[in-house]
Amino acid sequence: MGKKRGRLIVFEGADGSGKTTQAKLLFKHLKKQKIPTEYISFPIYESTWGKLVRRYLDGEFGDVGDVSPYLACVFYAGDRLAVSKKIFRWLRAGKIVVCDRYTGSNIAHQAAKIKDPHSTKVARGKQNEREKFVQWLEKFEYEINKIPREDKVILLSVPVGFSQKLMRSKKKDIHERNKKYLSDVVRVYEELEIKRSNWEKIECVEDGNLLSREEIHEKVSRSLDLKKDGP
Repeated sequence: MGKKRGRLIVFEGADGSGKTTQAKLLFKHLKKQKIPTEYISFPIYESTWGKLVRRYLDGEFGDVGDVSPYLACVFYAGDRLAVSKKIFRWLRAGKIVVCDRYTGSNIAHQAAKIKDPHSTKVARGKQNEREKFVQWLEKFEYEINKIPREDKVILLSVPVGFSQKLMRSKKKDIHERNKKYLSDVVRVYEELEIKRSNWEKIECVEDGNLLSREEIHEKVSRSLDLKKDGP
């Protein structure tokens, strides 16, 4: 009997929502429990594709609205494709792969550039442009590039106002300094979570207060049903 396939657990959320913190906390927890696990974060800025992502985010190719989502998404997709064989190896070895950002980030950040379908009239039975893009990008990443699909996606929900405060001391890229754009990104993320059974939203703010990293980690642990023998 072959080794049981591992799981790909991904953290998603708007900029400043704490994805990296929570992904690392989960990775640390799994290691402590002696569960075979690996950690990876996207974009990988040192890679060939990641360097293009960095140039895009630095505004070298124009502002957010200047770069077509069909073009910008290829930089991010290429970054994942370049390491997909390594992720597949980890999964075949039965490991839990904890990932900070994945295809969902690409979808949310690029689809947010396309006009909100709720703000325009769409003929009955006709697909809106945002939906077309999402379907095209998913086919591109999963079917053409054949990267592994996520087993579980944790969406960290933080209002844009809170995330902006958390990023106050950080130098912002073309995505992070556009509040309207970030609000659209959050909206796309929420639509993805509603429509996908393997996504789960974790509310990181309660009664107007941001939860501590430990409290959020506890919510994540309950969502994944973490036990001593692992998720």
